[in-house]
Amino acid sequence: MDFQPLTSSNTANHPVAFINPQAPLLDLLTYAGLRIRAARDMLDSVSGMTSRNADDLDLMRFSSVATLLLQDGCDVLHVVEQRAMDLPEP
Repeated sequence: MDFQPLTSSNTANHPVAFINPQAPLLDLLTYAGLRIRAARDMLDSVSGMTSRNADDLDLMRFSSVATLLLQDGCDVLHVVEQRAMDLPEP
């Protein structure tokens, strides 16, 4: 079984977080959906902030977390897409 490293874990020469491409499709979709929705919800909260109640460091932290969540979700969705292409046509 070849585990695929998450893009977000490639910050060094040795990735530490991996995707099991053989996991059930529903589990992969659930994982991806949770991360994408979490990023969406966080960005929705950020969109309501004003310059009075958020500083540059806060916005940088929010954008970093959103990027990590979205990247992980997209990496897993890519695995799901690859698996779906291998499924026989109905």
